[in-house]
Amino acid sequence: MVAKTPSEIEELAFMDDILSGMDATAIPKAQAPCRPLVADAAKLARPTMSMHERASGDVVQRAHASKSGFSTPRKQKTLAVNMVTPRSSRRRTTSSPAKPTSHNETSELLEGVADWDWDDMNSDFMTPKKPKPPTITQESSKFPETQISTRCIVKTTELIDTADCYEKILTVQAVGPDENRRVVLQDDWVETDLAPGDVINVIGPFSLPPSSSSSAPLYSITITSRQNLLIHHPDQLITATSLSDAPRCRRKPLLSNLVRSSTDVTPSLVWGNMLHEVMQTCLADNAWGERDVNEKISDVVKRGLGDLLSINVSAEQAEHEVKARAKGLKAFSERYISQEPKDEAVLTDTRSGKQQKALLAISDLHDVEEDIWSPTYGLKGKIDASVQAVIVESGTPDNPFTKASNAKPSPSTDSPMPFEIKTGRSVAGMEHRAQTMLYTLLMAERYRTEVPSGLLYYTQSEEVVKVPAARNEIRALVLARNELAGYMMKRVTGTTVKVVGSASGDTGAPRSQVDAEVEIETVPFLPSTLDESHICGRCFVLDTCMLYRKAVENVVDDTSEIADMYALKTSHLTPTQGNFFKKWEALISLEEQDLLRFRKELWTMTAVERENKGRAFSSMVLDNKYDPPASSLKATLKREGKIHQYTYRFTKSAPANDSLLSGHMSVGDAVTVSVDPDLLALARGFIVGLTPQEVIVGVDHVVDPKKIATRNGCTSGSVVFRIDKDELFAGMGRVRGNLAQLFYADGDTRRLNLVVDLQAPQFEEWNEDIASEHVEAFREIAKLNTNQRLAVRKVLCAKDYALILGMPGTGKTTVIATLIKALVHMGKSVLLTSYTHSAVDTILMKLKEGVDFTILRLGSLDKIHPEVQGFTLAARRPAATVEQLEQQVMTPAVVATTCLALDHPLFSRRKFDYCIVDEASQVTLPTCLGPLRFADKFVLVGDHFQLPPLVRNRDAKRGGLDVSLFRRLSDAHPAAVVDLNEQYRMNEDIMTLSNRLIYSGRLRCGNEETATRGLHIPSLSFMQGLHEKSQCDKRACWLDRLLDPSCKAIFVDTDDVPAQDSRVGDLTQNVTEARLVHQVTECLVRGGVHQKQIGVISLYRQQIKLISYLLQEWKDIDILTADRSQGRDKDCIIISMVRSNDLTQIGDLMKDWRRMNVAFTRARSKLIIFGSRSTLQAVPLLTEFFTLMNERGWILRLPKDADQLHGSPASSPNKRTAGDELVTTGVGKRTPKKLKVSAFNEDGLLRGRPILQDVVNAEK
Repeated sequence: MVAKTPSEIEELAFMDDILSGMDATAIPKAQAPCRPLVADAAKLARPTMSMHERASGDVVQRAHASKSGFSTPRKQKTLAVNMVTPRSSRRRTTSSPAKPTSHNETSELLEGVADWDWDDMNSDFMTPKKPKPPTITQESSKFPETQISTRCIVKTTELIDTADCYEKILTVQAVGPDENRRVVLQDDWVETDLAPGDVINVIGPFSLPPSSSSSAPLYSITITSRQNLLIHHPDQLITATSLSDAPRCRRKPLLSNLVRSSTDVTPSLVWGNMLHEVMQTCLADNAWGERDVNEKISDVVKRGLGDLLSINVSAEQAEHEVKARAKGLKAFSERYISQEPKDEAVLTDTRSGKQQKALLAISDLHDVEEDIWSPTYGLKGKIDASVQAVIVESGTPDNPFTKASNAKPSPSTDSPMPFEIKTGRSVAGMEHRAQTMLYTLLMAERYRTEVPSGLLYYTQSEEVVKVPAARNEIRALVLARNELAGYMMKRVTGTTVKVVGSASGDTGAPRSQVDAEVEIETVPFLPSTLDESHICGRCFVLDTCMLYRKAVENVVDDTSEIADMYALKTSHLTPTQGNFFKKWEALISLEEQDLLRFRKELWTMTAVERENKGRAFSSMVLDNKYDPPASSLKATLKREGKIHQYTYRFTKSAPANDSLLSGHMSVGDAVTVSVDPDLLALARGFIVGLTPQEVIVGVDHVVDPKKIATRNGCTSGSVVFRIDKDELFAGMGRVRGNLAQLFYADGDTRRLNLVVDLQAPQFEEWNEDIASEHVEAFREIAKLNTNQRLAVRKVLCAKDYALILGMPGTGKTTVIATLIKALVHMGKSVLLTSYTHSAVDTILMKLKEGVDFTILRLGSLDKIHPEVQGFTLAARRPAATVEQLEQQVMTPAVVATTCLALDHPLFSRRKFDYCIVDEASQVTLPTCLGPLRFADKFVLVGDHFQLPPLVRNRDAKRGGLDVSLFRRLSDAHPAAVVDLNEQYRMNEDIMTLSNRLIYSGRLRCGNEETATRGLHIPSLSFMQGLHEKSQCDKRACWLDRLLDPSCKAIFVDTDDVPAQDSRVGDLTQNVTEARLVHQVTECLVRGGVHQKQIGVISLYRQQIKLISYLLQEWKDIDILTADRSQGRDKDCIIISMVRSNDLTQIGDLMKDWRRMNVAFTRARSKLIIFGSRSTLQAVPLLTEFFTLMNERGWILRLPKDADQLHGSPASSPNKRTAGDELVTTGVGKRTPKKLKVSAFNEDGLLRGRPILQDVVNAEK
């Protein structure tokens, strides 16, 4: 089938769609071009740039002269001239999108068409006519000249009129060279909505105009319809797929990006995805025979059984459908897979003339599903296949889109190209063309070479279409992209929160009122609706669109074409419900600000800079000798193994003193792997293993240094990687989706009433007959203590929900496990969730033994604890049919997963009786809502007196985003809460701290053994030997006091030592306090306390790094932040409070009473707290703490230089002493030389540790 060449009207309609919504002045009548602004000057150049250099930008080149195809808007006499235009007034149109330009207007646009340079329209816009040879030589570069990018910050904008047109003059500060430059916008670029402070990328060369005054001229560039580009808000990476759909409706891509939810799976979508995968594997294997194709279809269908379960189609039917659609693959390969084009390999070009012919050969495959991020163009996209294509053209052009006055088409091209697979019926659709054109930009940057065209393959017509990267269409798409980016930035930055009273519990004592008055102010961040029923009615974001129109935009509509549709979707919402959605949606957007800031660090900061902040590993090399261990379990469904397809181990390129464990990255964190500094986000995945010297990652793409070296023109040994923590910015879209589900017309109305309207939950009266009806269930319940049994009873009586407040050490994990057993014995199904994988797996380990029902654990195998991987689908015989899979996922009584992992096909088919959410007080309200809609009743288990949800943005926290659903419901309905207050962890002294300060005396020890528990030191002989060489008062040695078994809870005051805190960049540490912690820890270990019995906690990450370095000999000692310590407990906990200064500056962390509570309640037998009383007592909660410690006599004031009292006699650092060779212990045993020298000898402590020496010397 030969594709129909679009008519002139169709071409114009497409351009109208793209340009719709802009000012009418953006597409004026043809005018005489503006007079040249910049004269020719000597051209300056630079060699090929790294991705970081391209982001910062320091590029100056001579701008070449060219004709202007589109004229600059004509001057309107009513508009003031030579004025700076603020954001609020600089646009000359209303906020509502304009209607598409009429064909009359477009006809006016095309006046003078015969004089246009059509050769430019058909050629790659990135390869303009070459200027004269540069006066300054440079290294040869594959980058097209106009791909040179300079990152700038707008300082001023000025709209001026010239003789016959408007220009917008920008004064910008170039990032990198840190110099002012001048950007002149003409033609439709004048309408770009810019303001001081905005970030832009200027694509094109700057030049230095001749000086016409005494002041030095600025490097300048003119951006017109014919040359150069401007990218507004380039850190907003917009997908090419979204942008290609923008011409029809600007609102749709914005909403689909804001709210992400599992959309309905349709058969056509499933067949299309499967055919994509089949063809991609055929390309990768270069295997196209009928047998090969059929085998690949069978394999794809087997891995796609989950999707087939969603649409209720058998595997046999699926194979039949995919085979019918794949029948042309063999013919495609015979025609197009070749090193040189064959005569029958005709390439369709909708812009070629009748006498023209093009032939295609696909000679190589570079990648499939290549995910490319481009902060240069503010775009990202996943390309179906990246191929090497050879195109040979012949014939005479007779179409104006390819016609050039004196030019001939290039006879052949051989370059990388995007190859997009389309399984629908339409051929060369305008959206497809736009998407493919944008991919040429991404590939040109990734492959560092010209990509003049893209390819579209339509499987139903068996036709390949060439899509030239036409300058004017690229420009129009960039303008549309800038408009979308402007709206997205308004959503992220245009929200302000005004709080009346306190809306967060991060200071002082626990608050009782959750819903403080919060005023949310937002600027409009969405274009107006189309108001066309035939388009809106078929839109997949209709529900979301109408919800935002009602709740956020407060639109009243009784007359438009979509008024009835609007009422149908939103008339059920009350003003209170609308305000609730508006508030929480805005709080989510505030939190996104920080995620966006962290994400853009990947291209605005070097790897070393980001590593210093703990969010990257720099200078990493691939360990080619690493052979990943064969796993006995493999993901059976495509969704489960989509990310971790390849495993690699990386090490530092040169030996380093810093440990990889000292940053903020840990096992399970999402990461991107980039080639430093050239290729951004080459692969994405997760950390699956981490040691001080190496990191193991599971990623979605092959990482091949040889292939990378060939592309970059270097040796494979010189390829250096950076591994960055990925903030998973898109995850907030899923969180918004959870929130939105409450408010849809067909959404979760019951939860809407309970959560938003705070309707009181209902409970049945307890019936003793239940016990006789469910003997097995109550046999399990009888194993609990009285307090725990009351909690289970509360759940069984609930009609809506119940809340279990699990205080520290009260056995909430045991209660949850018992509750699950009881519910299953009563014939109920349970969905078990939590925010973290570790919490889910801890409960499953309690259920591992002695249960007679089936449990299904969903999620990535990498993140599931090995002891419970037997509950996964991977541990079972792989399902061969949809019926077998249905049996495996629909019948288990218990399904366990995390709150955000709800995209498994079973959730489209299954509803549970109960949903239990553990750690519910640590989960934000919108996140917690996700799993609740899949169950009739829910149980939240948590403790809002411990860690709150993690919220980074200060304004979002002030607005209440850190208020969990658990806290909202427990404060509104205390009767729904049952306390677990009999604890079995802390002795009575340790418990007293939290009991008095936090729990108002409700907490008590479960038995006498717990109450009297103490830490036994097996041998104190080490201390005797230490005293013989020390300068301390042996009768009142502070170390002896801390090791005394009767000392169970103590604050060690360091004011007299002294132990002042210090800054490392923007981080806080306390070196002296770290030494004191080190000495106590060594005494415990050498006294016979097992390393696993000891834990060290600090609220400051830099202090954790320092202490980890000091204690690196003892690998089994946990050294954790308060956040990471929740859920763990140790016999002895040592806390380093860090803050100690004359100004009593304590920072925000010390004001958070919940983190302090977590830290205090990790200890079972001994709690030692190091800190400065004079500094810390400024905190209200800690003032009460010191009052209590004084009453009990639990404060130890250290003497001056306490950290040096137990040191060995000083010796010359250059002279080897006995202490260098051996460490003599108190019992006379000689320790081998390889063990670390005692912490009590500073020379021994610092020897061989240059970094620590520098840290300590800085303190002296």
